[in-house]
Amino acid sequence: MLADRLHIARDGKEIGQFTVQEISGLIASGQLMETDFFWRPGMTAWKPLYDLVNTEKVWKLPFPRPEEKSSNLWDQILSRENKQTMLAMLWDKLAAAQQECLLTVADIEQINQATHSNLYRRCDKELEAWYLLMVQAYLEDHLFTSQEKTNLNNLMYSLGVKQERAYEIQKEVFLEYYKKAFQAILNAAGEYSEKREKIRTLAQSIPLPASVMDPLNTIIWGEVLTQELKYLCETVDGESIISPENVKVFNQFTTDLDLHLPNYPAIQAAFSRAQKYYTLMKGELTPIECGFELGREVCYWMQPVNLLQVKRTVVRRNYGGFSSSIKIFGSLRYRVGSFDVQRETKDQLTKIDSGTAIFTDQRVIFNGEFKNLNFKHSKILDIKEYNNGIEIGKDSGGDVFFNFDQGAGDATVLLKRLVRESKT
Repeated sequence: MLADRLHIARDGKEIGQFTVQEISGLIASGQLMETDFFWRPGMTAWKPLYDLVNTEKVWKLPFPRPEEKSSNLWDQILSRENKQTMLAMLWDKLAAAQQECLLTVADIEQINQATHSNLYRRCDKELEAWYLLMVQAYLEDHLFTSQEKTNLNNLMYSLGVKQERAYEIQKEVFLEYYKKAFQAILNAAGEYSEKREKIRTLAQSIPLPASVMDPLNTIIWGEVLTQELKYLCETVDGESIISPENVKVFNQFTTDLDLHLPNYPAIQAAFSRAQKYYTLMKGELTPIECGFELGREVCYWMQPVNLLQVKRTVVRRNYGGFSSSIKIFGSLRYRVGSFDVQRETKDQLTKIDSGTAIFTDQRVIFNGEFKNLNFKHSKILDIKEYNNGIEIGKDSGGDVFFNFDQGAGDATVLLKRLVRESKT
């Protein structure tokens, strides 16, 4: 399989590709040297072959042999051996196993009979810890082969770890390994279509179920798309825009990586927004008819809106503790207890009128049922976008809020452009 083939280099030049299983024999025959370097998609850097060879020799059992201990009083009462002794016997059997990491039911039964106890039930935490150490050891060199995958399955069986539990134990380690290897492939030189195939091969080598890998891939590819889109966009007036040339680059990027934007709705929305805002900010604006006499001014936007402004209101609040009234005579009553009245002022956004808002190349105009406003772009200090409209900050006369249902983003971007161009 492609996942098992190593790229071998000597003196800075690649000399061939070989499987992991072939390496030892090729070194013994003199065709390869331990000082040659190897690399496989997913590794962050080239490494000398002696690291691979020596690693395989040392990592057969990455956890040390437990030190045997005498039975404690409780063990003696139950006529069984100490837990450490059981683990030491298991370690010896693993080290001497004919097939790496694989023991038989008879092997485990011998340990149980010799120690008068149940290995899996009594040492479950320790065995899970051994399994995790093996996972970490196999991934330390950023190389995970099919043989190592087989070994992990064997060890899971030999240590009595249930498959679901094995997934949980190795999940975080493999996910971190996958993220790093994924990024290494993406950052390496080469065509994106080739990188996609390498990443697919990498994903297939990860011994985690689709229920774990599929959501992770969606997140990672989403991050990749987000980074690429951010790289291709420029920021103008606080908004991200993308040129037609970079639109083609981004579309080719998604095609080469076989990614479909509808599967990433947030990114697709940002991409569409960046294209639209580029047209609004840098494209040729199209004048519209507004039905008002504007002279030489040109109208570019018109929308039915509600006009809102901040109004200061006075609120009466009563404060006090227990109070009551005592009837004196007829309707005359006497109030007893504490009582206090205070006035508070607060700013409140209040609807002033309904009408039509117009953006021209020189002014903002509001034509309402009861109120008319207009102010030049030079008076505008800032423009804020909201879900239900835009707020225009002015240097005098109070800020203005136009409330309308759709297109607040487009109106904000267009007005920012008109203000910028009127001041240049």
